[in-house]
Amino acid sequence: MRVRRGYKPRAFTLVEILIVVIILGILATIIIGLFQNGTKDAAATSLKDNLRNMRSQLELYVAQHGRYPALATFEQQMTQYTDADGNVSATKTPTYCYGPYIISMPVLPVGVNKGRTTVTTLTYTAGHGWGYEATSGVFKANTPDAEVDQDGIAFNTY
Repeated sequence: MRVRRGYKPRAFTLVEILIVVIILGILATIIIGLFQNGTKDAAATSLKDNLRNMRSQLELYVAQHGRYPALATFEQQMTQYTDADGNVSATKTPTYCYGPYIISMPVLPVGVNKGRTTVTTLTYTAGHGWGYEATSGVFKANTPDAEVDQDGIAFNTY
């Protein structure tokens, strides 16, 4: 095969390839950052939904019982049938005709206690998912004050 004079084979130079790789790296960094922000936003939205649902079910409990569930038996009173005094039963009977208000305790979707479902007092306690006060019915995320969302708002103030 004869090669014509002045003919250069068409190919990319090393500089051109490096420029393309750098541009792709910059685009990948931007896209990964967007996905990470989306994940954080989704967790905060999930937390807000969990809180909204629990608070509405607590108000239904109050409407039927005249008071909030006790902290010591909170999970049982919310997930099982109850009588007018708040005593619990796994089966529905004419006496135990209220509830269950939730199927199971929601999982805390954010923070160092992420994945926890247990309930404790409103004072931050490691290893528990939720904070609750039986006299006022306040129900919130059990997270340290330093754990905040994208906007700098502490999760435990939602």
